[in-house]
Amino acid sequence: MAGITIQQIKKDLERAAYIDRLLPLVRPPKYRSWPFDIIYTPQEIAFMDRLPIKIIASKEQIDLWDKVVMKWLELLTPYERNIVWKRAKHIPWKLLCCELGRTRVHLWRIYDRALFKIQKGNVTFR
Repeated sequence: MAGITIQQIKKDLERAAYIDRLLPLVRPPKYRSWPFDIIYTPQEIAFMDRLPIKIIASKEQIDLWDKVVMKWLELLTPYERNIVWKRAKHIPWKLLCCELGRTRVHLWRIYDRALFKIQKGNVTFR
């Protein structure tokens, strides 16, 4: 029986939270359907702010994000999902305690139990 460790699950959750920021935003249809081209002078172009380089997620990163979000988080209840995803985004325990109205120990137990559920849901038999 080959399974996945809790540490690997934590790393994959953190990677998926990072990849989530790289994915394009969902926009309404015809968002960029301006019919006319805007022509700028060379002076206007020189004074414009340079846009930062847009980093796009690769196919492997999207596959990892899909595995984590669509398969792993589906094994959890919405409350557990909320805690696990916020911890993957490195939100401190103290802020989670204030937001959810629970003690750190209680949230940590829910988090640990959720990681255990993910681990047991990913057991593969050879």
